[in-house]
Amino acid sequence: MLLASCNAAPTVPADSPPGSPSAASPPGSSPAVSPPGAGSSPSPEASRPADPSAFHPLPPDLRLVPGRRDPSASLTATSVADAVPGIAQPFRLEHCGLASPFDFDGSLWDPVAGRDAEGEAIDSEEEIGELINPTEGEVVLLDAGQVQFRTAAGSIILLTRHVGAKTYFLCS
Repeated sequence: MLLASCNAAPTVPADSPPGSPSAASPPGSSPAVSPPGAGSSPSPEASRPADPSAFHPLPPDLRLVPGRRDPSASLTATSVADAVPGIAQPFRLEHCGLASPFDFDGSLWDPVAGRDAEGEAIDSEEEIGELINPTEGEVVLLDAGQVQFRTAAGSIILLTRHVGAKTYFLCS
């Protein structure tokens, strides 16, 4: 049963959450909200690869790799590879947050770093809570190998494309 909730393909809401920020805005700014399908062309900044030095290591509270004795399952992506670089799309982290499959643009993705809305390390209980639970936000394809996921509170997670199947542990 736990596998079923973590194995489900990410749901993309029909409408962006009210007041959800655009993942292409720099920290500390007031990003504009674009409805899905809006934005005729990507902005140059949003489609450039992210500078990893602008991010911080993810908190140790985020357990993303199963241990040897953890119940786990190997999964493959079920999404369609059709994302347009630089265009923010609604996205929902599933039951286990970042420990759930991040299935987008025909691939699974690996979280590598993050920052809060002010560009600092993610360290508050609220920020971590958004990343270990189901969370609404937006995802932007930066280039063929990178995406950014922005939570409603403004934290930004940098993810890299995972090649092939990926093993996930069963969280409670």
